[in-house]
Amino acid sequence: MGGRLEYVTLGWNVVGSVVVLTAAALARSVALAGFGLDSLIEIVASLVVVWQLRGVAQGRDARALRIIGIAFVLLAAFIAAQSSYVLATGFRPHRSSGSSGLL
Repeated sequence: MGGRLEYVTLGWNVVGSVVVLTAAALARSVALAGFGLDSLIEIVASLVVVWQLRGVAQGRDARALRIIGIAFVLLAAFIAAQSSYVLATGFRPHRSSGSSGLL
């Protein structure tokens, strides 16, 4: 049962990542890209859980935590690089076409 639930979670995260990363690319949004990449980390974590559910071997827990930790470090590096680029180039978000300008 746990394996099936993890596969459903994995599928949900894949669909969510595709949607959010597509929206991030279209909007050129660092915040959305970071959220989408966080979803990719959740996918990696789900894959690690599936791997763990298939059997526990010596040293497997440490390796699983290292994989997830590396994914978070890569996310932090991406956000730092993108934020630096946006700051250096002076990129400002544009008003969306659906915005009424009330805010």
